Amino acid sequence: MILWIIQDGKKSGPLEDYEVREMIREGKVSRDTRVWHEGADGWLSASDLGVLANEFKAPEEEQEAIQIRPTPFRAWPRLGARMIDYLIYESILHSFSVLCGVNLWKGVDSSGWVVIGIVLPVILMEAAMVGSLGFTPGKWLLGLRVETLGGQRLSTGQAFVRSMRVWVLGMGMFIPLMMIIGCCMSLWFGKKKGGMLWDLQSGFQVKAEQLTPKRIAWFWVILVVVISINSLLYLPEILTLVEQGVQEKSLRME
Repeated sequence: MILWIIQDGKKSGPLEDYEVREMIREGKVSRDTRVWHEGADGWLSASDLGVLANEFKAPEEEQEAIQIRPTPFRAWPRLGARMIDYLIYESILHSFSVLCGVNLWKGVDSSGWVVIGIVLPVILMEAAMVGSLGFTPGKWLLGLRVETLGGQRLSTGQAFVRSMRVWVLGMGMFIPLMMIIGCCMSLWFGKKKGGMLWDLQSGFQVKAEQLTPKRIAWFWVILVVVISINSLLYLPEILTLVEQGVQEKSLRME
């Protein structure tokens, strides 16, 4: 929702509702601040507007004492965690598809099959881990945890919606061009707003521990191991392609 506010007699806007919520948590907007949005009959108190009302449930004195602030945005640890998670998910899905006699990465002509066969299982796996543990393998490795601004773990429903937004908006459902656009937009949004769109809108944060040399070393070790495992899983297909290439070359020479 797009909002306009009046502070010190000056009108500010347009502002996204999550930006105004952040200003409330930082003490920059009070319950009596005048707020307006398109379609409203007139200017309202911030505490009377539905999308902002929850921010004023606790007394102002208690809010000032709590001073909840999102943790700083750290791009590289989040990218590294996403790489580890993606490779692990890929190895699990590829192993499962081979056991079932189905190759999800070959001969897929419909984007609908991509969503159903690849993206949906990934969303479900990530949502299950974030909802039950608060982290994924990659996030755990690099000291990241997903939680609400109050420090609570996400519910299963919240984790599912967040994961869906991540893989659709951030990863572009594995469509190459959409992935590039999604990653660039995510980086821009994180640097500008201090968090991702799917976290800021819902009141979530990714809390980061200190990135120590030990964590960095383990990250590279695990990354090499996971890439090696994935390579072994694809080895039969690679050997088949090499064999076909050799046979075709032999036929041409004859």
